[in-house]
Amino acid sequence: MGTSLIGQSQPPRTVSSDSESDDPLGSLLFATDLIPLAQDVTKFAGVDYATSQAGVLEVTLNGTTVKIKHDGGAAGCGGKVWPAGELLSRYLIGARDNERYIAHDAVWKESAKRKVKIIELGSGTGLVGLALGNAYTLAASARAVEDIGMEIVITDQANMLSLMADNIELNNLQGTVSADVLDWGTDLPEHYSNPYPDVILAADCVYFEPSFPLLEKTLLSLTGPNTLVLMSYKKRRKADNRFFQSIKKSFRIEEVKDYNEYKDFSRDTVFLYRLIPKTPVN
Repeated sequence: MGTSLIGQSQPPRTVSSDSESDDPLGSLLFATDLIPLAQDVTKFAGVDYATSQAGVLEVTLNGTTVKIKHDGGAAGCGGKVWPAGELLSRYLIGARDNERYIAHDAVWKESAKRKVKIIELGSGTGLVGLALGNAYTLAASARAVEDIGMEIVITDQANMLSLMADNIELNNLQGTVSADVLDWGTDLPEHYSNPYPDVILAADCVYFEPSFPLLEKTLLSLTGPNTLVLMSYKKRRKADNRFFQSIKKSFRIEEVKDYNEYKDFSRDTVFLYRLIPKTPVN
């Protein structure tokens, strides 16, 4: 989740989809009740994250095992695992052996020839980046060339940094995955866009309306003409459409339906999109 809310201790409350804010960043930092509703959460590996306690979960996604430490919501909704993250993780792993998938060439084929730069936005626990990192490590266990492979950076707000770092260590991915603070809407350090990332990943980042322009600004700042942007999304409120309507000025949006298990997710209103930058970019 991209906008982890500090100090979340109350049960989620319904918020009007027509709410507006004159200060989106201020609303984002101080709101404590705008998190996905409990009834919107599907079970992940048999665990209901709407009510689960903190702990470590070991799950297998398309043949790849991932260890995920979650805090039960102590640091906000980012400390839980959400259904869109499961979809994007499974899709990326499945792309390894399926040339039809968009991610096959950009992620797997290219990483066999050079270092592929991958940035995940709103990582929360880091599930997506960790799943991809574990899948790559498993597939390339015999590699001996340092300048090929994947450089995966999982990012979120500062209060999620320690949880992401713990999960990197749990999965022994220190050489492949790193964690960093990336606040949406702020000016980014040059190394993020020079060079541009090859792949941008975002799972369940569209749920808090005041953050929409901040996420859009960050996507525009990070996306180069050849960047593959994959966004998985759980539909919750009508207001979410405002984000997608806004980014249509800069991106073409294509639903990615070629994943074998996609119907199971879309039936639960969990979708996968590719954002294709229009020219000129930036």
